[in-house]
Amino acid sequence: MFKGRAPTTFFKRIRNNAIIFREMLKLRNQYDVFHFNFGTTLLDFPQYHLPLLDLPLYKEKGKIIVTYNGSDARQKIIDERVIKKYRLDDTKIKRINFEVDNDAYKREKIQKFDRYADAIFALNPDLLYFLPGRAQFLPYSISSWNEIREVPPKNIMDRIVFLHAPTSRALKGSDIIIDVFNRIRSEYGDRVVLELVENKSHSEALALFSRADVIIDQLLIGWYGGLSVEVMKMGKPVIAFIREEDLHFIPPAMAEDCKNAFIRADPLTLYDRVIEIIENPGLLQRYREKGIAYVNKWHDPEYIAGIAKKAYEL
Repeated sequence: MFKGRAPTTFFKRIRNNAIIFREMLKLRNQYDVFHFNFGTTLLDFPQYHLPLLDLPLYKEKGKIIVTYNGSDARQKIIDERVIKKYRLDDTKIKRINFEVDNDAYKREKIQKFDRYADAIFALNPDLLYFLPGRAQFLPYSISSWNEIREVPPKNIMDRIVFLHAPTSRALKGSDIIIDVFNRIRSEYGDRVVLELVENKSHSEALALFSRADVIIDQLLIGWYGGLSVEVMKMGKPVIAFIREEDLHFIPPAMAEDCKNAFIRADPLTLYDRVIEIIENPGLLQRYREKGIAYVNKWHDPEYIAGIAKKAYEL
C-alpha cells in the first residue's frame, strides 16, 4: 500500500509523461525535420535508464538533427588536460567533474543518436573528441543579436574595469581569476578593478558588460561561450583560454581569425596578459576591432542558419 503522498506523485508523473507522449506524436505528424538540442529528445528518461525512446518514431517520418552544447557530450578529460599542464590547485579543479558524471550513459546516448541522426552538431570544438567522426562544428548564435549595438570605446584614463561572470566557477576558473586580480590589486591598487556579475537578469548583465573595459570569459574550457559573442558584438575585448590544439575542428579561416580576436590567456599567463593591458591600454582598440569583425563574420545568425539549412536539405 502507498503511504503519504506517494500515489499523488506517482500518478502525476504518469499523467505528465502521457501529455509529453501525446505532444510528441502531434509534432511527429506535423513536421519533416526534427532538430534536437542538448543531446536529448522529448522521451528521454535517464532516471529509468531509458534513453531517447522516441528517436525511431521520428526516423520513420523525416530527418533528425542534434546539437550538443557541453556537458551533454563532454567527459572526464579536464583533469588530465588542465590540472597537469597548468599545475593547478587540485582542490579547486576537482569540482569541474560535477558536469561529467555518468560518462557511460552519455556514450550510450551519443551512440543512439549516431544510429538515427542525419546530422550531428557541436557548439564547442572539444566536444568533437567525444562525438562520431561525422559530427561537425556549429558556431554559437544568440537570440539578442539584433538588439545588441556597438558601444563607443571609453577613453581609459586612470582605471581599467575588468568584468567576469562566474556562471560556473569550476568550469570557468573563476577562483583562479580572483586570485590573480587580488595579486594585481596589491601591486596596482585602484588602477585596476575586477567586477563579478552574479544573480542578475540578462538585461541587467548586458548593461554591466556595456560599462566594462575588458570581459574575462574562462580559463579552463578551451573555448568561449555565448557571453563572448554578445560582448564582442558590443565592441568589448575578451580574455579567454583558446585551446589551440582543438582548432583543427573548425574552419581554418575561422581558427586564424579566432587567434587574433581574443586576448588569449590560460591559468599561467593571465597575470602577464592583464599587466600588459594595464601598462598598454591602447592595445584594447586592436582587440575591439578584431572582435567586432570576428563575431560579425562567424556568428552572424544568417551564416549559422545557412549551415543548419544545408543539413536539413541534404
